[in-house]
Amino acid sequence: VAGNAIERSHKNINEIRNIMIDEKHFPYVLFLQGSNFLTEPVTVSRPDGREVPLRHDVGSLNRIDRLTAANYSMPINQNCCQNIFVTVNEDKVMLQAVSIFTKPVAWAVDEMLSIMMDIALTSLDILGLDDA
Repeated sequence: VAGNAIERSHKNINEIRNIMIDEKHFPYVLFLQGSNFLTEPVTVSRPDGREVPLRHDVGSLNRIDRLTAANYSMPINQNCCQNIFVTVNEDKVMLQAVSIFTKPVAWAVDEMLSIMMDIALTSLDILGLDDA
């Protein structure tokens, strides 16, 4: 199931990149949750009461590396809305990085709203700079 969601995410990201190719911002945010997307070790309680440690550095469980390609390995849990410009062989290349946010547990609506507002305000700031 995680593989299908990851594949779909890449397709969606690429489609939005195509639409926003001439923009200086990329307000795409990806919220991930669960044991496949850990950034630090956690312990979960099973229904029988046993505590099970989950490690973020175990490749058989963690799939976050399959999505960090979509944000050029930028830091996780950070607003990456402003496009990055790099020079390659004297040509300027624009990178549109996805803002990836992840937690081991379900996201609360207010947490997601706060992140989305930050990204929206960043986008508006960038759009305002275009007019200056």
